[in-house]
Amino acid sequence: MTSFVSIDEGYSLFLKHTPFGQPIEKCNTRNFKQLQENCFWVRINTENIAEMHYFKTFQYPIKKFPGLSIIKAYAKGIEINDECSYFLANFMTIDETRVIGNADISEEETKMLAEEIVKSFDYFEFTVVGRGQILAWFPGKYPFFEWKVPFELTGLDYTSCLPDQGGFRTLIRVISNSWRTLKDHPVNRVKIDLGENPANFLWFHSQNKHIGNIEPLSEKIKKTTIFWPNTSSLSDFAKYLGFKVVENPPINPEENIFLWVDIDLKSEDIIGLIKKWESADSRIVPKIIESSKKIVMEFNGGFNLNRKAVYLFYPGQNIGFLKRIIKPGNLPARFLFSNG
Repeated sequence: MTSFVSIDEGYSLFLKHTPFGQPIEKCNTRNFKQLQENCFWVRINTENIAEMHYFKTFQYPIKKFPGLSIIKAYAKGIEINDECSYFLANFMTIDETRVIGNADISEEETKMLAEEIVKSFDYFEFTVVGRGQILAWFPGKYPFFEWKVPFELTGLDYTSCLPDQGGFRTLIRVISNSWRTLKDHPVNRVKIDLGENPANFLWFHSQNKHIGNIEPLSEKIKKTTIFWPNTSSLSDFAKYLGFKVVENPPINPEENIFLWVDIDLKSEDIIGLIKKWESADSRIVPKIIESSKKIVMEFNGGFNLNRKAVYLFYPGQNIGFLKRIIKPGNLPARFLFSNG
């Protein structure tokens, strides 16, 4: 079996010691440290959106990235109509025209607010895909525009981020007038009474590109592709690439399997982080090492803001081969796909 292990917020393992110490230094991470000492590893920059980063990692041309909206639609089983334009849209908080950030609302509240928008602007259909987020589709092929995603929009005047093209008049009208529809909605009146930020603004982003279907990764690398765990935030993306998303990793795996394991180490406190590190070190890493002939582990710093990662290669003896493939513009996933 060949394994790719992506470790969210794991970059701190490779940071230099500070006077106060790094959280990882307080962990019992014997297996991680053994790999770090005995394998070949390299630092690299990543994309700021996780799905785009892994699209490139698995050697797909970035111009073929379909947009997060299409990935969400695929995961939801929504049939894509080539004559429609698809977007993700987030309910956010604004103060006049300055964006404060994402609004914290339930999926039920998201549905209520979206229905209110559609009632006022009957231009699109939607389905709820998460807390404060909908997938929306409009009839017609819109010209493509690089919309800022919510984390990029926070703190900015949203009017400076709107497209100039006339083809977006309908969409701009919905965005610019959403606060009028949402500001007095019962959901937001309750939030204001509780001293919380209201969901008084709807921002569209992650527009689809009309590019057709991509080749599943299993066909691309001639291996059975499996993704674990199914609770990962990347499971929708893995399904889009053709991975079989499973609840448990394979037992006694066959040789012709490519396994992607995504470990989420994000935690609100150091104690929680330490527990997650130690659990991954003792429960997951030994099984991966035992059952895999080749491994790449990615320790990323989290996407959006910290666009850095460390890649660790096992086995690390064939350094000459690795040095030939790790060049500017090449990503280390080639190591996984090669029989060298």
